[in-house]
Amino acid sequence: MGKVEQVTELILAYLLQDFQARELGADALEKSYVGVPIKDLKQKCFQNDNTTTAVDFDLGLKDLERARLVATGPMVPHHNPPDSTVVILGMYSKREYVYLTAKGYKAAR
Repeated sequence: MGKVEQVTELILAYLLQDFQARELGADALEKSYVGVPIKDLKQKCFQNDNTTTAVDFDLGLKDLERARLVATGPMVPHHNPPDSTVVILGMYSKREYVYLTAKGYKAAR
């Protein structure tokens, strides 16, 4: 197993631990909830292993997002400059925290 795969497992384990400690229900998984701050999660992943790098963490988190096992937030609307002739409609994540999705909860269990 590679380092990135180990980090993805750690991320899922920490998120599941946080979810259960907060005693959240299945409805939180379906909607979204304010999860663990990314900087805190990154610290936990580096805590017991000095061989894990920030790149390992970022790639692991991106893999989990791509697989829709986790999501990030909060979601905010795209900012359009007032005098712009092009208007972009959509939302993006500010990537301040990470939370489990229902699919991620099942994978973590």
